[in-house]
Amino acid sequence: MNLKDRLITNGFDHIDILLVDDEGDQTTVPDITLHKVNDLEYKLYLQSETIQYHLDREYPHFEAVQNSEDGRTKTVKGYILEWK
Repeated sequence: MNLKDRLITNGFDHIDILLVDDEGDQTTVPDITLHKVNDLEYKLYLQSETIQYHLDREYPHFEAVQNSEDGRTKTVKGYILEWK
């Protein structure tokens, strides 16, 4: 199950995602309507096979390896900012 489907299954529909990388840099990806997104992993530059889900917690999030524009990778946590 991909990230979008996993989020929908857990009751999320319209969300913002706060991405925090392993160096503490933060980026917000706002206004994501999950039913309208084809490939959320591609949109967030995530390596889909690395995603670990923590959606049943007080602060639902996922962890994954993200590709950067310069070809390097970094570990990110993606916090779901709008809840069910």
